[in-house]
Amino acid sequence: MTVALCLAVLALFLARRGPLYISAYDPDVDDLAGAVKAYRIIKTHGYSSLEPDRACRGAIEGMTKQVDEFSAYIPPGSTGQFENRLSGTWMDTGLRITAENGKIMVVGPVPSSPAHNARLFGPMEVLAINRIRSKYLTLAQARDMLRPGLKEPVTLRLRRSRGKPFRRILTPAHLETQSVTGIVRDENGRWCCELDERAGIFYLRIGEFVERTPAELHELYREMDELRGLVLDMRGNPGGTLSAAVEVVDRFLEKGLIVRTVERGDVRHAHYAHADGTYPPVPIVVLINARTSSAAEIVAGALQVHRRAMLLGTRSYGKWSVQKTFSLGHELGKIHLTTGEYFLAEPTTTGPTDTQPTRKTTTQPATQPVRKRPGLKPDVPLRLTVAQINRLEELRLEAMVAVAPHRVPASIPTKKTRAYRIKRSILAEDAQLAEALRLLRNLPLPTTRPSIP
Repeated sequence: MTVALCLAVLALFLARRGPLYISAYDPDVDDLAGAVKAYRIIKTHGYSSLEPDRACRGAIEGMTKQVDEFSAYIPPGSTGQFENRLSGTWMDTGLRITAENGKIMVVGPVPSSPAHNARLFGPMEVLAINRIRSKYLTLAQARDMLRPGLKEPVTLRLRRSRGKPFRRILTPAHLETQSVTGIVRDENGRWCCELDERAGIFYLRIGEFVERTPAELHELYREMDELRGLVLDMRGNPGGTLSAAVEVVDRFLEKGLIVRTVERGDVRHAHYAHADGTYPPVPIVVLINARTSSAAEIVAGALQVHRRAMLLGTRSYGKWSVQKTFSLGHELGKIHLTTGEYFLAEPTTTGPTDTQPTRKTTTQPATQPVRKRPGLKPDVPLRLTVAQINRLEELRLEAMVAVAPHRVPASIPTKKTRAYRIKRSILAEDAQLAEALRLLRNLPLPTTRPSIP
C-alpha cells in the first residue's frame, strides 16, 4: 500500500479540516480498519482526550517507523530545519565550546558567525547560558543551547583569564555548512591542506554531502601546488545528496559506473563517470570508519572498486538505501522515505565492470524489509583507541575555529605557528592519518584507471 493512500484514509477519518477525498471503495480502507478502530476506542474510552491532529500525526509517525530505521516523519514545525540541513545551512550562534577541568570553556567562533562578530575568541570561561550557571550544565546540554535550531537570542555570561565577568547576547543566524575542509585554519582563517608540502601530500576532509560540496572540493583542490598524493577523510560522514556524491567521484574517475540505484518495481538508474574535468590520477588514501555512511560509502566504494584509491580505517556503516522526501500537504508535514537501494560496480579479476549484482530486489516480498548489506571493508584495517578519538575531537574543534586577528611577523619560524602546532598534534594522535601519510610517502599505490568495457 502506498503511504499517500494510507494518509488519505487517516485524514478522511480523523482530520477536522477539509477531508482528503478517496474513491468510493479503496482496499486500503480495509487495510487500515484496525487503526481506525483503535482511534475510536481511544476516543471513546480513553481517560485523556486525543485530538484528531495528534492522532493523525502519531499514526503517520508510527507507519513511517515501521518501514525501516532510516525513514522518518518530519512534523510541520521541523520541515524548514530539515530542508536547511539538506541544503547545507542551519541556525547557529557559531560559538564552539569544550569542557576543561570541570569548566565550560570557549574554544572559538566559526568564521562569519554571530560569535565571530562579537569577537568571542578563546580561551575564556562560560559562566552561565541564559541565566543557568554552567556548573549545572553538561557539555552536551550547553552545546544544545548554542547550536542548530535556535531562533531566540542566547545570553552568555563570560570571563576571560583573570578578567571581570561580562555579558554578550548572541542572536542565531543562518550559517552555511563548509562541507569540505583542510586540516587546520591558519592565522587568516583560511584552511591549510598541506600534510607534507615537500612530498606534495595534501589532506581534504568531507564532513557531509550537500549541494555545494563539489564546488567546495574544487576550490580547495585547485590551490594544491605540485600535488603528488591525497588523503580524503570521510570518517564520521553521514552521507547526504546522491548528486553531490556522484559529482565528487566523477572528479576522480575518467569512465565507468559510479553507482546504480534500484527502486520499487525494479526501476533502475545508473550514474557514470565522464572524462571531462577529471583530476590527474595521483595516489589517494580514503579514511573511513563505522560512521561513514550512505553517500560517503558511494564515494569511497566507487574509488575502491575502480582501484582509484586505497581505503584505510574500519568497516563503514553499511547504509545502501535511497531516501526521498514527500510533502503530505494539509499541514501534516513531510515524510523521509526509503525508496530503493544503491549498488556499486562489481570488481573482477580484470578490473571493475558495470554489471549489476545478481540479487534482484523484486524477488523479495513487498512486506519484507531489504536485507542489510555490510559496509565497505578497508584495504588497510586500523582502529583508533577511545582516548585517541576523544583527543582528536578536541583538536579538530580547535583547528576549525577562527583565532583573534593579529599580525604574524614574517620572521617567525613556520614550526612556531599555531597551525603547525595543531597539525603536528593531530598527526601525533591520529594513527590512521599518520599511516595514510606514511603509505603515500613510501608505497607505490596504483594510479592507473582500468579499462572499462
